[in-house]
Formats: sequence, structure tokens, C-alpha cells
Amino acid sequence: MRSEVAIAIGLSAILAAALAGCRNPFGDRPGSVNLTLLAPKDGPPPRRMYQVRTVLLQHRLRPDTPIEDVWRLLGTTNVPHEKRSLWEANDLRLGDGAGLAAERLNALLAETPDRAARIRRLVMPENLDFAVALGGERETVDLVWTDAAGRLVGRHFDGAVTRFRTVCRYDPADPAAVRIALVPEVQYGPKRMRWVRTEKGPVQQMGRSSCVLSDLAAEVRLPPGRLLVLGPTSPQAGPGISFGGVAFFERRGPDTWYHTVILTVQPAAPGAAAANGKVPFLAPAKPKPGAGKAAK
Repeated sequence: MRSEVAIAIGLSAILAAALAGCRNPFGDRPGSVNLTLLAPKDGPPPRRMYQVRTVLLQHRLRPDTPIEDVWRLLGTTNVPHEKRSLWEANDLRLGDGAGLAAERLNALLAETPDRAARIRRLVMPENLDFAVALGGERETVDLVWTDAAGRLVGRHFDGAVTRFRTVCRYDPADPAAVRIALVPEVQYGPKRMRWVRTEKGPVQQMGRSSCVLSDLAAEVRLPPGRLLVLGPTSPQAGPGISFGGVAFFERRGPDTWYHTVILTVQPAAPGAAAANGKVPFLAPAKPKPGAGKAAK
């Protein structure tokens, strides 16, 4: 017992001697605590921004104008095989391409009046979602899809719009590339006040109910100078009740139009404006004799 007391007294003496003459890091007064947050010298890091261009390439289905297989010019992307198989089960397909695919897509626009394009440009912050809409609103939609467990799920929607919810993310393994997350969804019903997430935080906005096909969520790594293409697995089959058969086909009077989505993304400087930003997508090729204007 005496040896333990002696050891404790000795340790106390050593600790007191070590602290003698040292300044109290929490303040000069005994027992006071002052914790101060030091701001970074250069301020907070700027938020990553991305320039996005989406093109909805439209093709009117006619017996005398067969659909060209542009997928032969595209790669299969880096999406895992299991996810690609699930997309194909829902009549969905995605691929990426470079200059050769861009030149052919430009040529398609100039060859026939049965093709058209709708272009949308925007600048988006990292991790803030935006929508890639397919066609317009439909009075009713009957949809059947396959989930990750292989089960068939069916649902009826009134006043529905099909689209892909999309997010751009930084790729630490390759800063020049962009990771693009996609998930199909259906917005339906009347608009109501709802809480939505924005760059400034949750706010109330007018919006519709949403049915998200979360099992079909996929992420694609898009290297610089390449484009991402979305479409149905079998365009020649025409409209159907799968997500691809519903989303990529649109009735306009007596005609049926088939859609292909082309998406390009590149990092943008903070504060860049979508109206003035340029995206390296479908750059005009050298004009050919008798050819129309290329998509810009």
C-alpha cells in the first residue's frame, strides 16, 4: 500500500514539473474554455459545376424509312453486367460513343425530314439532380417493369410523364471524367405543394407525385470527349408497356415517333452560364455537297 501511494505521489510531482511554466491552452483564467474556429485562409473550396447538354433525337416511324442501328457505333459503357441485364429486361439500353458516332448522328439530322432534335443546355452543381424528360405528358400510362428480384410489377398512372432523374458526380480516380447517375421515374397526377431539395436547401414547390424505379438506378463513368446514348432495346418493335416501350415512343396524331437521348457532360468553371457555355457534343463536321446543316 505504501509503495502504491509513493508511486502516485511521484507521478503527480513529475506531471506538475512538466506543466510548470506552460500556458493554459484554454485561457488564462482557471477553468475557462475558449474554443475558436479558424477559417481556411483561401476560403471554402468552390463547388464543382458541370455543363450538360441533352439532345432528344426524334425519328418518325414510317414503313419506307427503317430505323438505322446507331448502336453499332457505340460501346457498352462501364455499367456492371447485372445492371445492364436488368435494363434490357425493361427494354432499356445505354451506350457511349466518340467522334464516329457523333458524325453519324449529325448526318441523320440532315438526311430526312422525318428526323428532328430538341436540345437543352444547363449548368448543374455536383450532386444536384435534374430531369431528362422523354416526350410530353400522357393522359394515361400502363407500365410493367421487372425489379431486381425478377418480379413483374404493374401500375396505372393518370396524367404521367416519363423521365430519367440524373446526377453528375466527381470521379476521384479520373478528374477529367464525370460519373453520371441515372434512375427512371414516372411523375403523375396533379401538381401540389411539396418539399423538394434545391441547391439552397429544402424548399416548397409545386410538383407531382413520383414513382421511382430505384432497382434500375445505374451509374456511368463518362470520359472526356464521349457521349452517352439512351434508348429502347428494340426500337423496331414499336411502343409497348415496358419502361423503354413507353418512355421512348410518342404518339402525335396518326404518327409514332421514336426517341433517342444523347447526353454529354463536362466540368465547368464556377459561375459558368448555360447560355454561353459550350459542350463538345456533335461538333459540326466538314460540310458535304448537298448535305444540310449539322446539329449544333
